[in-house]
Formats: sequence, C-alpha cells, structure tokens
Amino acid sequence: MNIKISLVLIILNFFAFLKCEIIEIEDGKLEGTVLKTRKGLDVYAFLKIPFAEPPIGKLRFQPPIPNKKWKGILNATQFGPACMQNYDGSDERVSEDCLQLNVFTKELNSVELKPTIVYIHGGGFIAGSAIDFGPRYLLDRDVVLVTINYRLGPFGFLATGTKDAYGNMGLKDQVLALKWVQKNIVRFGGDPDQVTISGLSAGRFSVTAQMGSEMSQGLFHRAIAMSGAITWQTGLDRDNINLVKQVAKKLNCPTNVNDLVPCLQTKSAKDIIEASSRSYYGCLVMSWLPVVEPELGQERFFADDPNNLFKSGRFNRVPVIVGITADEFIGPVVPLLNKQESLDLLNNNFSEIASKCFYFKGNGIKSTEEIAGILKSHYLPFKKIDFTSFNSLHNLCADGSIGYAVHRFAHYASSFTDVYYYKFSYIGRFSYFYYPRNKPYGVHHGDDNMYVLSSSYPPEIKESDPENFMVERMTRIWEQFAKYGNPNKHKDEFLADLNWPKLDLVSEYFLDNGKDMVEKQGLYLERYHVWDSLDDPSIDPEGD
Repeated sequence: MNIKISLVLIILNFFAFLKCEIIEIEDGKLEGTVLKTRKGLDVYAFLKIPFAEPPIGKLRFQPPIPNKKWKGILNATQFGPACMQNYDGSDERVSEDCLQLNVFTKELNSVELKPTIVYIHGGGFIAGSAIDFGPRYLLDRDVVLVTINYRLGPFGFLATGTKDAYGNMGLKDQVLALKWVQKNIVRFGGDPDQVTISGLSAGRFSVTAQMGSEMSQGLFHRAIAMSGAITWQTGLDRDNINLVKQVAKKLNCPTNVNDLVPCLQTKSAKDIIEASSRSYYGCLVMSWLPVVEPELGQERFFADDPNNLFKSGRFNRVPVIVGITADEFIGPVVPLLNKQESLDLLNNNFSEIASKCFYFKGNGIKSTEEIAGILKSHYLPFKKIDFTSFNSLHNLCADGSIGYAVHRFAHYASSFTDVYYYKFSYIGRFSYFYYPRNKPYGVHHGDDNMYVLSSSYPPEIKESDPENFMVERMTRIWEQFAKYGNPNKHKDEFLADLNWPKLDLVSEYFLDNGKDMVEKQGLYLERYHVWDSLDDPSIDPEGD
C-alpha cells in the first residue's frame, strides 16, 4: 500500500506565508509564520515543534521520552516529516524522527483564552500525518488548533508482550503530546482547561482509546470521534507476536522473543516497513493495532479490554460527539467484487475471508464459522455474491469495520456521560468515493471531515460554493462543543435550528446531519441487533 504525502502541494495550495513571529515557551524560542484562513484572517502557525526525543536506536519500540530543551531559536516555519510508512516519493518526507506537532492560533497574547482542539490524524495506524488536515476552515472560528504526529505501523504498535516492546507506543506518543498541550498551550492563547480531542478513522480509534486510558486522565475535557471507536467486536489482543515474528523472519532476525527486538532495532526503518506490509484479498485489513498490555512494571495504556472499560464506566467521562457517515466504507467493496480470488472465497468459503474483512472472531459463545453463517444469512442471503450484492455487501463492510463499534461505544458511554450521536448524510459535489461514474456514491468514510479541516482534497470550498453552508455549520458545531461541551449551547444564529438531544437507551435519539439537521431515532438498529446477538445468547437475531 503506497501512501502519497504531498507536503509541498498542501503548503502551496493552502498556506500563504507572510511573516515570521518569535515566541518563547518552556523548551525554548520558536520562530513561526503567519497563514491565511479561508476568509482571509491571519493565523499564527508554529510547525514541526518537537514534543519527544527521536524514537530511534534503543528508543525504537519504547514509550516516548519528553524532548530536551533547545538552544537558540527553533525554525518552526515549515512542516516536518510524516512518521515512517509506505511512501513512493522522497525519503525526506518520512522519518522515524517525527514526534512533532503544529499549533495554529489567531492570537498569541489573548486576554481571554480560547478552547483548544487537538486533531489526531487517521490512516489505519499505518499511514497519515499531522499535516493531512489544516486550519483554513476551523480557524475562522474562535479556537486554537493543534495537529500531532504519532508513530505508525510496527514502530507505533509492535507488541511482544515483553519489556522489549510493550505495545501502544503510538497512543503513548499522543498522551505525551497532550501533556505538551497542557504545559504550553497558554502561550499560544489556548485554554488548557478546555481541550477537545478529535479525530477521524484511526484518529477516532485514538480519541476513544484516550477516553479509555488512565494515562490520559485530566489531559482533555471533550471528545469528537468521527466514524469509529475502540470498542471493536474483536476486542484487543495482548500482543501481536505472530505478526512480529513474520517481520523478523523476513529481515533475517531470530524469532525467539528474547532476541527479536534487539535485532529489529538494528535494521533500517525502510526495511522494517517493507517487511511489515501485508494484505488480504483486496479488502481493508488493519494489522497493527493497540493491545491490552501485560503487567511488567510499566505504566500501561490499557490494562483491560476497552469494551469492559466502557461497559463498566471505567473511562474518562467527558462529553462526546460520535457518529458515522451514512454509507461509511463503500470503497473496499469494489476490490472485493472486482478480484476473482475474493469472489471465489466469498462464494465458496465465506468464513475464511469474512472474519478478516468484517472484523469478528469466535467468542466462546459462537465459533467464527457460526458467526460468519449468521452474518451471511442476514446480509447476503443470495445464492451467489456478485455485483448485484453491492449494497448488501457494503452494509456488512460498513457495520463490521465502523458502524457497530460506534453503536456499541455510544451506548456504553451514554450510561455515564453526555453522548451526542449522529449520522452524516449530506452529499455534496465531493467525496472520497466516486462510483460508478464521476459522482459521489452515497456518503463515504471521511466525507464529513472535509467540511471541518482543510486538506489537499477536495478543492477549497469557497463562500460562493453550494457546500459553503456545511462548512459554516460543521465548524460552528465544533466551536460550540469545544466551548461548552454541548453543541446546543450556542449563541450563533447560524445554528438556530440545531436541536440535538443526548443519546439515551430508551429513545435512541441521534442527529441526521444532511441538507437539514433532523432529530431521529434508532440509527440502523435492525442491522446492529444482529451483531448484538453474536455474543449475547439471550438475544434472538431474528427477533425485534
């Protein structure tokens, strides 16, 4: 999988560097720059700020260490590299020395501190960067924005179950970045007592993971999780040693657990990335994931499975906005149906591919094969799976990879904190998935995010464009929630029609955010009822 990180394109397309600004924080002096928002407002930008020591050599696969103070003035006028990942361009665009963040603010000496939004990028924990999304939309609102890097793939999530590699390094990088925000954000006009963590895709996994970890307690006060949650139906493993051994074998390292990591620490980062790449039959598979850490004397990110933590109320109980797009992962369905090997497996040996593509496993109540049979009978009750199965297969893919985990998270969390649940159903001219012709097919994963944060795609939405109202709506919702922890507590006439009730287990309220904002009940409950039945023998999948 090749990930293109067009840093130069993003800089040229979105940022007009005007002049420099120098400030001093605890670690030293920073020279920043000034950018422009969509509406022409000046934004101070401080880029490539280190928050941890470079995780190289003996620090590879280890928890992050706070960075040392620097001397002189740090040049913070250009973006830094992405963390190591597959990339088909210049090697300078990716690096192990990547634990840096970016801060965007309109006022450096504000008397009234502004809510701070920390954005965690997505990319399946194997790709992405802090510069993927920028401030040109959101900084037209009265907030401070921070975007962060964290280690990816084996560098962020290799876990042997030993002291050599506890796992969750990428999530611990995020914790250290949040500690940096608490220590420094006042200097940028941000309020450390009003920090909202937000993210899409793996970023939303990260947001809900931070909610479930004692390590991040007190470091944030609200959360926005777009399209996904850590409460996956598979649960979390305690290590990924089998995957690690495969990587070690490819790199001629010993596969015994005592010698494996020291050998991998001597290999080039590029070789490790190449050795760790794998895929299944064209469907989307996430290999490098968080784990439940064993007790080895360290501070553990997760000491229990997140499903248990959220179900029992053992999490950081902050108000949260969480939801999905109307159609989520339509895209991965196309390669499944286009590849004959995948079609043969779907038709002749569904259980072999289903557990990998739709994220489930046997649970002690039902075997993997039994679960596969139940899902097939509900989603794909046809004699043959082909392109006429497109929408049904898409529903299964969307629910297995995103929707049901969000449903489970929202319902667990709503028993203990305020949850604002949504479905994003607006179809504009742009989407991350066009099919079968050059028009959006439904509302794909990530389509809501393009109205909040600027990026290299789609083209910038101007005030004269038909999608402008959604940029105004979405950025105002984020602003109001970051200020008050309640999107309804607004003093903004643009949101006068917003009536977003909190989710409760009786009424099942959610907000359908389309051309209009409509309060509805029961988001895809009939589909999710089938998943509920898989690990609860008291539930009849055929029942109401």
